Amino acid sequence: MMLAEARRRVGEFLSPLAVDGFLGEGLTGGFRLVRHDGRSSRARLLGPDPEAVLAGAFHLASDLTWHSANASGPPPSLAGVRDAADFRERIAAFHARNYSVRFPDLRPLSAELDAVARSLELLIHGPVTASAFWSRGGMRAPVHYDDHDLIVVQLQGTKRWYVSTRPSDLFNPWRGASGNPPDLGAHEVVDLAPGDLMYLPRGTFHTVDSDTESVHLAVGFTPLTLREAVIAALDHLSDLNRPLRATVAGQLEGADLDPLAPAVAEAVGQLFHATRSPGFLTTALQRRSSRAVGDLDALPRPDQAPAIGPDTVLRHAGLGFSHVGASADTIDFAYPGGHLYIHRGAQEAVVFIADTERFRVRDLPGAIDDDVRLALVARFLEVGFLEVASPAASVADLFSSAPARL
Repeated sequence: MMLAEARRRVGEFLSPLAVDGFLGEGLTGGFRLVRHDGRSSRARLLGPDPEAVLAGAFHLASDLTWHSANASGPPPSLAGVRDAADFRERIAAFHARNYSVRFPDLRPLSAELDAVARSLELLIHGPVTASAFWSRGGMRAPVHYDDHDLIVVQLQGTKRWYVSTRPSDLFNPWRGASGNPPDLGAHEVVDLAPGDLMYLPRGTFHTVDSDTESVHLAVGFTPLTLREAVIAALDHLSDLNRPLRATVAGQLEGADLDPLAPAVAEAVGQLFHATRSPGFLTTALQRRSSRAVGDLDALPRPDQAPAIGPDTVLRHAGLGFSHVGASADTIDFAYPGGHLYIHRGAQEAVVFIADTERFRVRDLPGAIDDDVRLALVARFLEVGFLEVASPAASVADLFSSAPARL
């Protein structure tokens, strides 16, 4: 997937919001409501019948969660679900007791939803989740907040949201929830219909009422924070500075840690000066992006290596994308699920692969021969970044040629 395609998909999902506006100032502007304008297809991300899709996902039974502020009894059991019919009966039992049921990990259930989520991952260089809440009329949710940003899309039915109007405190994700129900305080009342979209920054207190049976989608992500940028800078500096990687003394329980303060202060001072050096922070954030892309859910891999030759036509596979970085000797080609580390001698060919959606093996540029081209392409096929679009005619399988030269 190329950047232009990712921008198109996310833009259609957010319409009429502009991608640049949302991912720029929009992420710092607090709660946002976007009414359906009739152009976006986001209400169909789980198909024309989202309830049927969720009811058929009985493999998710052990991962479901639920909540209610007006439950009429304890939650039913989801143990030993036999089939889709049994699963549907269990969900109906939750609804009968006023529980809203959360379905996690929905991306595998919808190719279009997966494509939108992957496109957003390409743009923000971070993981994106998708879950759905299936509720019945009369259900009320407790006041709560989420530790990641949410894009909420109403898919079916209507829901009434009560969203706090005070700015979010943007809690760190490890902050524990208070044992007392939080106070919603001053709030805005928002009625959502199919296709309507809301953006809720992490930490935004909210609650929900369901007037009808309804389904809404929650797309979760965490944008780059200043804290993460500082961590990226420290990580980069520690790669360059061995003392920052050294073990500190005094790790026994009860040991006096005050003597560590001068060393920590010295390290902070080094970081301060490093971040003022031209290009340092850019490099640090590029390296962070490489790690983030490599940590995303992996691309599907082929069961066996295909036969290829110089005239084999290749293409980027599915929803793969890349982030290319380099050290003095090695190219770091990050893709969802991992990294390929390749000698700088093949840099021109690697950049070509990253930037070209469809090509022949022999099209790879650079001072390399066909054996090296075939070996290079083999590595990209193996990890699922490339796939064969049109096999070569009458060319023997050269898949294992010259691997040592890369």
